[in-house]
Amino acid sequence: MIIRVAELPITGDWNNCIERAVSALKMTPLPDVMLLPELFTIGFELDKIAEQAVTIDDLKRSPLACAAAEAGVSLVAGSFPVKTSRGIVNTLPVYNAEGVLVHTTEKAHLFKNMGENRVFEPGTPSGVFAINGVISGASVCYDLRFPELFRNHTLNGARIIFLPAQWPEERIDLFRSYLMARAGEAQVFVVGCNLGGDHLGVKFRGGGGVSSPGGELMPWKDVSEYVRDFDIDIDEVDRVRERISCLEDRRPEIYGV
Repeated sequence: MIIRVAELPITGDWNNCIERAVSALKMTPLPDVMLLPELFTIGFELDKIAEQAVTIDDLKRSPLACAAAEAGVSLVAGSFPVKTSRGIVNTLPVYNAEGVLVHTTEKAHLFKNMGENRVFEPGTPSGVFAINGVISGASVCYDLRFPELFRNHTLNGARIIFLPAQWPEERIDLFRSYLMARAGEAQVFVVGCNLGGDHLGVKFRGGGGVSSPGGELMPWKDVSEYVRDFDIDIDEVDRVRERISCLEDRRPEIYGV
């Protein structure tokens, strides 16, 4: 399976960012799945989020859905500010290769240092989903610091976990170490897509990637600036678990609540 990590910067307006994502999706050779960054159309421009927040129906009709169908590529489309009955929620949409919105999940932990809690409501993760025939999970950015979420994805059958993010360049080594830790402890592939470029005076510059089930960052092929392809063998999950059976060796009765 070829997974494309498109760590696009926030440039221009919302529509321009969508157009850049569509272009990245259609670059040849086509991947099987592409992952975009968190809030890649707007970032944390807090004064604009309420006005530009979308609905789930908007996501279903998005140009991203059309592009996924035209290219025959599945898309984990970063995240968007989405209106709900509870308020605005940082929401991750997943499109299959027919362009159908097949899954959404919500950012559970809000990063108060960015003021996220002033405009967003805490979300509720919605479990695993199938993409290209592989059971997968997804969480968003700050959720990476909470291994309980990743363990739940794994116990529910996930073999790949996707994570769109906005981690500043100054903490990118920590970001990568968490990708490796979450992958190694759950024995799954973890795909992290960070924001590229600069935003609101903060340097991001990409720097994410894919960690193997053995907890090692994987090599890639450059497609264009900020866009990289990773070739993964999903059977590696089983091979790693056969060598060290972490899931079988769990003792949940001693872990507490």
